[in-house]
Amino acid sequence: MNNKIKKLQLLVIDGHPVIEKGLESFIDKLPDICIVAFAQSGLDGLEKLRQTPVDVILMELSLPDLEGTEALRLYQREDPRVAILIYSSDESEASVYRALKAGARGYVLKSAALADVIEAIRHVSLGEYALSPSLNQAIIEFYLEHREQGKGQLGEYGMLTDREKQVFRMLADGWETQEISEALCISPKTVAKHRAATKKKLSLNNAVEMAQYAMRIGLLSVEFPAVESKDPGKAHSRSRDFP
Repeated sequence: MNNKIKKLQLLVIDGHPVIEKGLESFIDKLPDICIVAFAQSGLDGLEKLRQTPVDVILMELSLPDLEGTEALRLYQREDPRVAILIYSSDESEASVYRALKAGARGYVLKSAALADVIEAIRHVSLGEYALSPSLNQAIIEFYLEHREQGKGQLGEYGMLTDREKQVFRMLADGWETQEISEALCISPKTVAKHRAATKKKLSLNNAVEMAQYAMRIGLLSVEFPAVESKDPGKAHSRSRDFP
């Protein structure tokens, strides 16, 4: 009888040698996880995903060639069953929220102990959400705090045209320009025009500020959607944090 444990296949997309070396030396000693590949960029990660069976992707949100949420969607389209865990130094609530909305099953800060990162990898592989403890509470408090502030900004939002509102909601929800173009049957140039007009009318500078604004006026919620588990018959909608 073969009692050998099947190891979780981990793809690391980061590009920082110090991070990679630290993870490799720690994970090499574990009986249930192995790193099958390292990737230096978003597109390199996509190529590795196509070449190698992967259970979990551990990825940096700031990539040299792709925006983080764009990379997330590419990986999910390539392999919908892969679990994606963000490993980042960016602890802004808006970034965490956009990553989760884009499909990440977890978000762990690089300041976390490696043992906590490993636990997060194990949990997302089961279809659970995993967040660093400070993030789990902070994202909820951020939403509640700014929801009240946002009531006074509904007037500004009302100045947008119907199409601008539609594009704004999609951008705030993490959609990419090309995705919006295809969904609304308009050119990418028109999407860019609506984005520029929206940012000017609402005095916003970037995608993070758009997500923050959308949360303040109640267009985005922080409820986590149910996630299909890799274990047949089980589904999870809870998040898991670590002491």
